[in-house]
Amino acid sequence: MPEPGAFWPLLRTVAAGLAGALVFAALGLPAAWLSGAMVGVVVLLATGSRVAMPDLLRDVGLLFAGVAMGSAITPELLEAMGRYPLSLLILTVTIVGITLASRFVLVHLFGWPRDVALFGSLPGAMSVVLATSAASGLDMSRVAIVQAFRVFVLVAILPSVVSVSATTGSLPVAQIISAPAFAALMALAVSLALLFERIRMLAPFMFGGMAAGALTHATGWLPGMPPPFIMDAAMFLIGIFAGSRVAGITLQGLRAMFLPALASFIAAMAVATLGVIAAVVVAGVKPAEAIIAFAPGGLEAMIVLGIALGLDPLYLASHHVGRFVAVAAALPFLLRRRARAFRPDASSGA
Repeated sequence: MPEPGAFWPLLRTVAAGLAGALVFAALGLPAAWLSGAMVGVVVLLATGSRVAMPDLLRDVGLLFAGVAMGSAITPELLEAMGRYPLSLLILTVTIVGITLASRFVLVHLFGWPRDVALFGSLPGAMSVVLATSAASGLDMSRVAIVQAFRVFVLVAILPSVVSVSATTGSLPVAQIISAPAFAALMALAVSLALLFERIRMLAPFMFGGMAAGALTHATGWLPGMPPPFIMDAAMFLIGIFAGSRVAGITLQGLRAMFLPALASFIAAMAVATLGVIAAVVVAGVKPAEAIIAFAPGGLEAMIVLGIALGLDPLYLASHHVGRFVAVAAALPFLLRRRARAFRPDASSGA
């Protein structure tokens, strides 16, 4: 629980995040509960108000998000991935290319620190990237703006780029996990999170929840997705957490970040376009589906957008979830490498 003196700052922070999320939802903007909450808290910070985010709420949000994302790795999804091996291989190469190209632009054209540029460049996993970068003490303002800019622009332009005259897919009705199974899932998630915390893994609640969800759903042990409000609550809490870490941001600072975000987006889209062409020519994928599947945007926004355009939901989910899992799996190693880089040299006597 927060300290008595932190109650009003916490209440203001939650209210600001809720206001931002509701405005984003009303405007139909992507990832409203994540991005809207983050923007709402940043606006509150810009007024000079104090914000508060207790560790308990942060950990609950990270745990719920991990469980929801891990639960998407079902036997059906794994089977779908087996249908598109060549397309997924091309996607893997494209992810690496997008990350390197975007990072190169941010480092060499705008002088960003290499680790900040790397986290800003990782495509398709905005929630986990924001959560882990905040936990590792990176410059959240830069990472958040580049990541959010990419998703916003993609959702704004892709419906015009992709023209589908007849629907080819429909939104599958997700089975909701039973209450006893959900309780068992959360117990396993908490246990793994505490284990990961004990071995000093960064964002242990995020990765503990993800491991529990993936283990129980990939094996078919606990079928069914968590209730939708769990994911909304997770994104909301992560948005508040990320926003609370963006200290000292000003309107002038936001303007200064526009060009890096735009240049990074252009570099990412250039590489993604090459991936789309390769998928269409080499793997025989339909152009519209390749465009959405290879778009370096947020997982939830891209899948929902593709389904709204009438595209094959299994193809889209296999690629976007596959990319999310690949990026999320790489994060602990990237964070460990960053920790080694900042560890004092023992031989220097520090």
